Amino acid sequence: MSTCNSNNEADIEIVVSDTDNAVDIVVSQSQVVSSYSNSGYSHTGAFADKPVSNQYVWQTGAGINYTQGDVDNGTYKVLSLSKEAHDAVDNPYWSTPTPTGNTGIGLFQGANLPDGVSSLVDYEYVYDDNYDPLGSTGFEGSTGRIKLNDLRYGDQLRVRFDFNIIPQIANTTVEPALWYSNRNDNDDITFTFPLTTQPIFYGSGTVGNTYLNRVEISAWITSNEDVNALTLPAIKSDNPVIIQPLGLLITIIR
Repeated sequence: MSTCNSNNEADIEIVVSDTDNAVDIVVSQSQVVSSYSNSGYSHTGAFADKPVSNQYVWQTGAGINYTQGDVDNGTYKVLSLSKEAHDAVDNPYWSTPTPTGNTGIGLFQGANLPDGVSSLVDYEYVYDDNYDPLGSTGFEGSTGRIKLNDLRYGDQLRVRFDFNIIPQIANTTVEPALWYSNRNDNDDITFTFPLTTQPIFYGSGTVGNTYLNRVEISAWITSNEDVNALTLPAIKSDNPVIIQPLGLLITIIR
């Protein structure tokens, strides 16, 4: 394939031809830019367990306890989101460009969302209102969700999960993940599994220290069960730890 550009200041035409020099495609620069601009992202720090008493900021040494019982059961501890935390922490800190004023969507108030996506987070979703609270999916008792319903087949979901870990025992391995349940068109859960990333190891001399982690986890969106999936961040550990979830940068790549 070869390319050439016409010299048009208003909009550059990109001519694509094959080896017989017959023009196959003519597209404008704006069309190419538009195809990339379909991607977008959102950010939230609205973890439900952030302390109200300290204005939703984690205090030194405090957090969500991953207990020995969790270790023994091999639990992925699912981390909930909440509307209350969202209202408190997801507030624009800039004035230029002017924030949209559209609340309930995320920190950026919808400004950077992909085309056709109304929100990438549902802060008011309550799992137990929709499924058996005594079930065994791992979502029992959770609130909020990463919302995938407006996505297109072929999208890629990429989540940067920011969290602190305070090891309680040396030589601890932590496994961050997205806890993920595919659902059919009737909202029946068909399969539940962790979408994991690289494990994190805390060796000698780490006990009691606070470590910031920013891991990326990705997933494809290729079927109706992906678009309708339930997902939240989760953490598994082989020793007790204290977890301080901080934020989610949710990106959709097209």
